[in-house]
Amino acid sequence: MNLTRRSVLRGLSGLSVSLPWLEAVAEKENKVIPNTAFLFMPNGVHPHKWTPKGEGMNYQTSEILAPLAKLKNEFDVLTHLGHKGAKKGDGHYAKTANFLSGTVVHKTSGKNILSGVSADQIIAKKIGNNSPLSSLELGIEPTRTGVDTNVGFTQVYGGHISWSSPTTPVPKEIYPRLAFDRLFSNNANTGLKSILDDIKYDVKKLDGYLGTEDKVRMDEFYTSVRALEKRIEKASKNKDTKTVKIPTELRPVKGIPASTQAHMTLMLDIIILAFKMKRTHVASFMFGNSVSGKNFSFLDGVEGGFHKLSHHANNKSKMEMYAKINTYHMVLFANFLQKMRAVKEGNRSLLDNSLIMIGSGLRDGNKHDPVNLPILIAGKGGKNIKRGQHRVFAKETPLCNLLLGMMQNSGIEIPKFGDSNGVIV
Repeated sequence: MNLTRRSVLRGLSGLSVSLPWLEAVAEKENKVIPNTAFLFMPNGVHPHKWTPKGEGMNYQTSEILAPLAKLKNEFDVLTHLGHKGAKKGDGHYAKTANFLSGTVVHKTSGKNILSGVSADQIIAKKIGNNSPLSSLELGIEPTRTGVDTNVGFTQVYGGHISWSSPTTPVPKEIYPRLAFDRLFSNNANTGLKSILDDIKYDVKKLDGYLGTEDKVRMDEFYTSVRALEKRIEKASKNKDTKTVKIPTELRPVKGIPASTQAHMTLMLDIIILAFKMKRTHVASFMFGNSVSGKNFSFLDGVEGGFHKLSHHANNKSKMEMYAKINTYHMVLFANFLQKMRAVKEGNRSLLDNSLIMIGSGLRDGNKHDPVNLPILIAGKGGKNIKRGQHRVFAKETPLCNLLLGMMQNSGIEIPKFGDSNGVIV
């Protein structure tokens, strides 16, 4: 068996399982292809509880960022980044569709949508041929159609941060089972009890080519795959018909976890598995659509929908609940980073070999302001980048500087992107 980083275990049904990082492969192939992920939080953040006090390495973690305190050396807080182009659109939608491009979004009722090609898709086109999937787009809410009459924008804009062309948003998968199946086959709903049952003959053949440490890695890998399968099975038994309404002729509703916590965590874990298997090197995830009304009453002290709480009108009680939702997103992000850091790839980790951006297209959901956005960047992108700083830039520094830096880190040789005037990584 000639092992390479493109080697797969093939099943009888046509499924394939890509191998995780193995010494048997690394000895022959030393090139690191960095993973890049973009995580989007809707509705902005509590503006006074996000930004840390102090700058550089000695800053004080803010209330919302407190769940990340033990991971401080794995990420940077970036202050004063924004999209000037987003100032030309009212409400949320124009600040979501352009989150990864910085372009001015065309105001329309939906027949002639126009945004810009997003950074993730530019990276996918550059390095996508190095993996079975050029990119992976995930979310938890279906894209809505129709016009938001309050601002005159089609709601389609609010359901997409990934755009393959100025007129083509990339559909996101919101079903954990279908997202999981996509990592192994282009055909979802395989009907198998476990993916691992289908590849057991190739697994046995592979075993004879691996050293002791690689065998341990593969055992851990198989265990993690099966554990994720079981969690998806359990979470998908109950459907959430209150917050997810999809026409049955398009796709059955069955399979949407009733638990928002379980849904979000499963999708983030699928990204980790995709990166771990080298199934793709580019991913995006939306914690919710623009104007998401997701109910976060599972959090102590929170009542009502997310969007309504973001329009707090400076009401102290609403702002406290708003901040608790923001903090919960950071709890999920912290768990995501911890899991990535735990995956070893030689003397580095999966997190070391990745760049992860998380943020929102709004600063304060009450003001809809697209400046001084809440943005974090984590991981080292396969390089020796030193993290752990609060980096304060000049006011209205383009977020496109960061998007450009992330693209350049993936080998894209372009001097400018959107309204960029420098490079941040």
